[in-house]
Amino acid sequence: MSNHAHEENLPVPEIRLGPKAISVERISGVIGGLGLLLCVAGFFAKRAEFWQSYLFAFIYWGGFAIGGLGVLVLNHTVGGRWGVTSRRYLEAQMRTLPFILLLFLIMLIGMRDLYPWTHISTISDPVSKAILQHKAPYLNVPFFIARALIYFAIFLFWGFRIYKWSDQQDRTGDPTIRERMRKFSAPGCLVVTMTATFAYIDWILSADAQFFSTIYGAMLLFGDVLQVFALTIFALVLTSRGDRFGGRINPVILHDIGNMMFAFTIFWTYLSVSQLIIVWPANLPQEIGWYLVRVRGGWTVVASLVACVMFLVPFLGLLSQARKRDPKRLMRVAVWILAARVIDIFWIVTPTFRTHGFAIYWTDFAAFIGIGGIWVFLFIGHLRRRPLLPLRDPRVMNPLPEAVA
Repeated sequence: MSNHAHEENLPVPEIRLGPKAISVERISGVIGGLGLLLCVAGFFAKRAEFWQSYLFAFIYWGGFAIGGLGVLVLNHTVGGRWGVTSRRYLEAQMRTLPFILLLFLIMLIGMRDLYPWTHISTISDPVSKAILQHKAPYLNVPFFIARALIYFAIFLFWGFRIYKWSDQQDRTGDPTIRERMRKFSAPGCLVVTMTATFAYIDWILSADAQFFSTIYGAMLLFGDVLQVFALTIFALVLTSRGDRFGGRINPVILHDIGNMMFAFTIFWTYLSVSQLIIVWPANLPQEIGWYLVRVRGGWTVVASLVACVMFLVPFLGLLSQARKRDPKRLMRVAVWILAARVIDIFWIVTPTFRTHGFAIYWTDFAAFIGIGGIWVFLFIGHLRRRPLLPLRDPRVMNPLPEAVA
């Protein structure tokens, strides 16, 4: 009892981002603004190509917000000191959900350029036309928009409720808040997973007239979680240099987060390979076409690259216990995964529209940089407004004994 009281009386320093982070925030905002100006030019110059690029950028950067919420509810449910020390970074990613909602509303302008089911009467292929007519009760504009608003309402409700309790814990130190967050997050794991699964089916998979997969949404979500862990490790290592956190960000914590990143590398690979071995041997016309487009021409190289950079290199890199405990080496793996995920999302999204072979447009860079610059600007801004460690959570009152040793 006395030890517990002693831990509660130990103050957690209000560590905040330094001037370098503020400079990065401003530079990101400027780059994002310039990128958005290029996006406007791309919209008027190459409308169809622009919306393809926009969807690619929307899915990648939106993955941090949705995946951040997923990891947040996961940690509050299962516990773990790694989630407390990384909570601010997860919350900052989740807090960009309103921006992702705004991006989605903008994307509604380009629905006709992205989704063939919005103009079934103009489709010449009789097979695709018949399939889309059969799906029309589900794939229609009013229902599509209504579902998306429900998705975002669920995301925002779960995310901001937890965020509010986290702030309340900082102010009051109420010991009951931790249990409330756990009970609220437990059903959130299921709800967020199911919601994100349907969201990705709507936003990406429905752009293909024929292909369907029950694994697809979960595969995208697990990839999101993987990139969230990668960004969290990158940000943690950068902001904790010089032992600013008093031993609270240490090899033990980094090892735990590295293990989570390793686990989701395996999960992502399992789902990706499962979908492939189900679809490829069956060789059904309405399914196999999705893969055929992505393994022909220049896309063959990209497919091979995805297998290497998303699985082989991270898997081998994260096998080492020493690497997962070394901040610099673990950060290199995290940066690799962040870059690899760009290639993965590009390979998933764009071949749906670029069916005649590999093609990359200047709008791909404009949309990615424009949306990404603004997203990083918002992420750092949310991170800057609060202390980098929860102030009154008992799990961060003292560093781990292993870290002290």
